Formats: sequence, structure tokens, C-alpha cells
Amino acid sequence: MSLKKIHLRKLLTLMFAEDSKRVSMLRADIRDGLRKQAGAKSEGGDFHVPFWHDAKGHVNGEKDLWVAVAGRIATNKGRERLYPNLRDGFLDWWDNKRRWTNEASRSELLAVKGAIELPELECTVKVENLLALAIGDSKNRIIYPYFSEEPPLSIDGARLGLWAIISSVSKYPPDEFRIIDVIRGQSFATSDIVFNGQEKAEFIRRYGALLVTWEKLWEQYEPA
Repeated sequence: MSLKKIHLRKLLTLMFAEDSKRVSMLRADIRDGLRKQAGAKSEGGDFHVPFWHDAKGHVNGEKDLWVAVAGRIATNKGRERLYPNLRDGFLDWWDNKRRWTNEASRSELLAVKGAIELPELECTVKVENLLALAIGDSKNRIIYPYFSEEPPLSIDGARLGLWAIISSVSKYPPDEFRIIDVIRGQSFATSDIVFNGQEKAEFIRRYGALLVTWEKLWEQYEPA
């Protein structure tokens, strides 16, 4: 069941989506699980992974994101609507909004990833595919992408997201992490957030509520 082992970005989308979108996503998760149980092959990888790979290449100076996105769309027309939005949001942030614009940076090919085990829920939250940057000689920026078109990443979503990222990757100081709403070109750092000390409890409560809804929906798919 993918909801029991889930990527943070998908979980944040589910936590903060409107009820209709949340139910639609959970139903899609159930149907996907049933197809896999029946032996059906996967219909492909994560829609956003190729884009994020190209964004990292752009940061490294190895790719031009405009050219890369055009090439991705040429090979898959299903990317034609959202990939330009992802490109424009990322480039707006990278070119105009990031706060270390005047400092030398380079992308580090670091294997930065983590996971949160939640025994209370018997669940695992994966925190993977971060963009790690070395800034100057002594600082890093570890950037986690949020790709969803809806809902936008709210301040509460960013607060819980940063809590999860920092909790899962303990090697770096908290102030080096960012979570970025890619489409809107907006990033959040710990300095942008007021933490209340209840992030873990809220995270578990919201996640638990999703599981209850999932289980109720699952009953509609179980054979009589």
C-alpha cells in the first residue's frame, strides 16, 4: 500500500488538498495498488523526476533548462502543459529569488536522502531526490522540491515539510535546508517559519486522518 510508504511531497499534497482532490488521489492510489496486485506492469516512473534531473543539470551548468524541457515534451506530449510551468517557476526562483545569488555555488552530487519511520502509524515517509548545493567555502543549501499544481505549498505545509526534512536528514544544520514550491518559484527556509514544537504531533495526526479515510474508501473496492 503506497500510502504506508510514501514520498513526503505526495503526503504534503494529500494533507493540504481540498477534500475532493484528496479523495480522488486516494482512490487513484487504491486502484493503482489493485492493478499491481493483479500483476499489471507499472505505467512509468514519477512524472516529475525527469524535470528535476534537468533542473539539477541546469544548476550544474551542464544543461539549458529551456532546451531540456523542450526535448522532454518532444518525447512525451503528456508533459506539454505542466513542464513549462515547472521550468518557469524554477528559473524565476533560481535567477531572481534565491538569496545567495551573488555567492558562488556549485551543485554537489551528494547522496542526500532520508526517511522518517512512524511506528505509531506503521508508516515510512521518504525524503529523496534533494538538490545539494555548496555555497562559497563553508555553507550548503539542501533543497527539497514540491511539485504539485494544487494545492500551493502553504506556510503550514512548508512548516511540516521542513520539520520532516530536518528530522530525516540529520547530517546538515537545519538552516541549510529549503523546501521549494517549484511551480510558484517560492522557497521556504527555517527563518521563514515559526515552529511551535508540535510539528511531529500534527504530522502524525494529519497522516493518521488520511489513513482512516483511505481505509473507508478501500471498503468500497473490496469484493463482497
